Amino acid sequence: MTHADAIHTVRGPLDPTRLGRTLTHEHIFCDFYRVTGNLDQLLIDEELAVAELEALVRAGGHAVVDCTTPDLGRNPAGLRRVSERTGLHVIMGTGWYRRPYYPELIDRTPTDSLAARMIAELAEGVEGTDVRAAIIGGVGAHDGYLTAQEERVLRASARAHRATGAPITTHASMYPVGLAQLAILEDEGADPSRVIIGHCDTSLDRDYHLAILRKGAYVQFDTIGREHTNPDERRAHALVALVRLGWVERLLLSCDRCSRSDLRAFGGLGYDAVFTRFFARLRQRGLSDAELDRMTIQNPRRALTW
Repeated sequence: MTHADAIHTVRGPLDPTRLGRTLTHEHIFCDFYRVTGNLDQLLIDEELAVAELEALVRAGGHAVVDCTTPDLGRNPAGLRRVSERTGLHVIMGTGWYRRPYYPELIDRTPTDSLAARMIAELAEGVEGTDVRAAIIGGVGAHDGYLTAQEERVLRASARAHRATGAPITTHASMYPVGLAQLAILEDEGADPSRVIIGHCDTSLDRDYHLAILRKGAYVQFDTIGREHTNPDERRAHALVALVRLGWVERLLLSCDRCSRSDLRAFGGLGYDAVFTRFFARLRQRGLSDAELDRMTIQNPRRALTW
C-alpha cells in the first residue's frame, strides 16, 4: 500500500477497504472553555473519552474523524492512546478553527507559510511526534460571512490541499456560509469533490444543500442529536429528501460531540446516537441498510483516502 491510496490515521496508514462505519466530524479532546468560559465545553479527560468511545464501538463504530485543530486544544498523543485502547481508527485534523479562537500568528504569518505548517503536519507529523494529521479542518466561519482572517485560513487550507491531496472539512454553522467557503477554496484551485461542508443540518435550506452538491462537494449532517439547533425529525426529513433526489453518494453523517453534556456520563446521547437513534429514524422513513452504509462507510472511505 502506498501513501497515495491510504487513509492516514493517528496509528498509521490504513487500507481504505478496511474502513468501517465512520463518524466524520467529532471531537474527542477539545477546549472551547478558554474562549467561551463555559466549562461544559472542556473535554480533556482521557479515561472519560475511552469509556464514551467504547459505547460507539459496541454500536458498530469503526472510525472517528477528530476535527479539533491546535487552537481548540488538539491532543495528538492522547488521540493515539485512545485509538490504541478502544481499537477505533482516529483521523486527526490540522489548520485553525474560526476567528474568536485564532492565535496571533494568523495575522502575522503569510498565507503560504500557514499552508506550509499544515503540509508539514500532513506529511511528517505534529508537535515533534510522528502522529500525522489526515484532514484539513475543521476550518470555519464564525458568522454568516467570512472575515479577512478566515479567508486567509481557507486560502492556506486550499494550498495545503493542493500540495498533499488531503481533504478539507469546514465549519459552517447556522448560517448558509458554506457556499462562500467553497468559492474561496475553488478560487485557490481546490477540488470541490475533496471538500466537506460541515453543519449543513443547522441550516435546513434545501436550495443551499443542492447548490453545494451541484458543485461536487459533500453535504454533511453532523450535529445529530442537537435538538436545540434542529430537531432530529427535521434533520431526518431533509436528509431523506436529498437521498431520494439521488445525492446519497455525497452525504456524510456525524454528531459533533464537543461538550460534557453531550456524553453519556453526563446524561447526553453519546457518540453512538447516529448509529442507533438516528438510523432508526431513517429506517422508519424507508432508507435501506445499503443507503446507510453508503453515507457512513463508502462515502467516508472515498472522502478520506489520499
